Amino acid sequence: MEKSKKIPLLLVLMMLTAMMLSACGSSGKAPTPAANAAADHGAGEPSNSVESANGSAEDGPVDWEARKKLNEEAGEITYITGYYYAASPPDIEVVMAQELGYFKELGLNVKIMPGLDSEGMKFLAAGQAQIASAGTPSLVIQSVSNGADIKGIATFGSTGTSAIMVMSDSGLKEPKDLVGKMLGYHGAMPANVVAMFKNSGVDPAEVKGVSVGYDPTVLSSGQVDALTVYKSNEPYLMQQMGVEVSIIDPGQFGAETSFGVLTVNNKFAEAHPTAVEDFLRAVSRAHDYAVSHGEEALKVMASKSDSVYDLPTETNRWSVESNLVRQSRIPGHGVAWQAEEQWSREIEMLSLAGVIKEQLPVDQVMNNAYIDSIYDGEMLIWPE
Repeated sequence: MEKSKKIPLLLVLMMLTAMMLSACGSSGKAPTPAANAAADHGAGEPSNSVESANGSAEDGPVDWEARKKLNEEAGEITYITGYYYAASPPDIEVVMAQELGYFKELGLNVKIMPGLDSEGMKFLAAGQAQIASAGTPSLVIQSVSNGADIKGIATFGSTGTSAIMVMSDSGLKEPKDLVGKMLGYHGAMPANVVAMFKNSGVDPAEVKGVSVGYDPTVLSSGQVDALTVYKSNEPYLMQQMGVEVSIIDPGQFGAETSFGVLTVNNKFAEAHPTAVEDFLRAVSRAHDYAVSHGEEALKVMASKSDSVYDLPTETNRWSVESNLVRQSRIPGHGVAWQAEEQWSREIEMLSLAGVIKEQLPVDQVMNNAYIDSIYDGEMLIWPE
């Protein structure tokens, strides 16, 4: 009888102990991609080998050596630039992260391939590249809408670089002024320009759109009345030629966009979350270096280019775009952190312009988990 009384008591004690251990093991936070990978990687790894890169007391110290080993297991990471070696985010940051040894320090083997962002999205979708640059969220959204298994994981500028350039003495200052005028664009009318017109009560069909090349003098020669451009490029070129121009900014008419997007192949990200996190970590650190060492960074970009590198033009591009990144940085967050609102407004614009058939859920086109994991507030977490 005495023995039978002790058995239930022992079971009760064991149950209480298990409950206490379970409570101590729970942080109350949703697991990060890297934390999820820890469970899948095997019991042989150190318990904190793939902690989220949030080195807070709550999460415990980061085992950087274990992370480095995991990153090495990811193998070669192919990155495709958005416009060859132009001095734009995120390409200048990726090149400098490699040049400064930041990737190597974190165990990443990155191969940079110069190209165009439209090509990069195709390579990502096909699994022939792991990470690529996209000029705007729109390119990513359209690719996902067409079946690409990719997502945007960081965005450097939360304001747009696209604009409409007009002659300063033209009297054209807002969308309604372009009714009946000839508007030149590259390829197709940009979705944010279409949205700008509709937001301003202008039927885009009332504007005479025409596809033109990349020579901005079609504006000064009178071949077009207005021209879609990048704030960091054509206005500077015209200024160098002594031509006075002004811009109409779609963002001021309810058609704001973003620029400098890093995009990842979803299967790669799910298989190697620490590699994606630490890629972003290295690139974010390189941004600060490129801003404070602009001349050096531009020389590195020039050395990588196989064609003639217009250093003055690229210097202006980096000056304008790095300032846009600084001015549009989201308070309380580190560089390249992106808000869901940036992506939802882009989805709405594409839908309004008839570019996509249905509005995709935001979480289908972007994922902030990786960029979230590398910051403690605005401070980038880096191995000491």
